[in-house]
Amino acid sequence: MDIEIVEARQSDKDFVILANHEIDDVSSIKVSKLKQNIDKDIFENHKAVCLIAKVDGTNVGMVLFSKVYWADRGEGIYVSQGYVDKNFRKCGIFKSLLSSALNYYPQTKFMTCLVARKNQNMVDCMHKMCFEDEDMISYAKNKADFNF
Repeated sequence: MDIEIVEARQSDKDFVILANHEIDDVSSIKVSKLKQNIDKDIFENHKAVCLIAKVDGTNVGMVLFSKVYWADRGEGIYVSQGYVDKNFRKCGIFKSLLSSALNYYPQTKFMTCLVARKNQNMVDCMHKMCFEDEDMISYAKNKADFNF
């Protein structure tokens, strides 16, 4: 199977939105702003990068990531989403996507991501690829909700 990894284009938008919806479903994420932000953040301002995996010209997977900096590790990338169509899983597509993402920026030293505990497929996948499982809790709060 020939896997082609390319940077997402506007014509891939529907696939990215579909993948995002499936990720949200298995992760029990109720509200996602990707659909509203995709044009501006990915295709216009390049705040994030989306790579697409294609097999015979058909979109079968994607990874969405952006730069991050950790004082103890240097420059890295934060993978916010990863997806492979269920008919193409266990074919090396996700590994190819992550490898391409890791090599996208020359100075990248590490890769990190957050995975919802409910998304067992992704938890299993990250363990299988020997990602470190940190005993940390992720906190998030919208800027508009700060009152101090």
